[in-house]
Amino acid sequence: MLISLNPRAVPLVVIGCLLLGGCLSARPWYEKELKAWEGAPVSELENSWGPPRRTIIGKSGRPVMVYESTLIRDERQEVKRDPNQLISDRPPSARPQVDELDCSMYFEVDNDVVVAVRYEGAGCTVIPRPGKSPGS
Repeated sequence: MLISLNPRAVPLVVIGCLLLGGCLSARPWYEKELKAWEGAPVSELENSWGPPRRTIIGKSGRPVMVYESTLIRDERQEVKRDPNQLISDRPPSARPQVDELDCSMYFEVDNDVVVAVRYEGAGCTVIPRPGKSPGS
């Protein structure tokens, strides 16, 4: 069965595909860095990351080491201006110019080896695994 499109509809189809592709974009770079820790001994993880913020028991009954990070994104710009010059007569925007992005990273452990990793949040600060991370 052959489907024909109106030539005027083609640009709309292309734009729709591009928008959908943007929603299905690749995972954050740090996801691969985190996955590199699977299979690592707990001692290697602690040597690189330090002690976890806390350790909890996961759904599987295994311990989960929890690390947290906060990334502060400052979008303000400092501009030197003449103090007598009127910058704007509009009120400042209600959108905060400084954002805090919180991330929790979970390392599930079995027999002193990391068996699974996951994260929640954004702006994760990941310490690459020496010799095993995608970037090394």
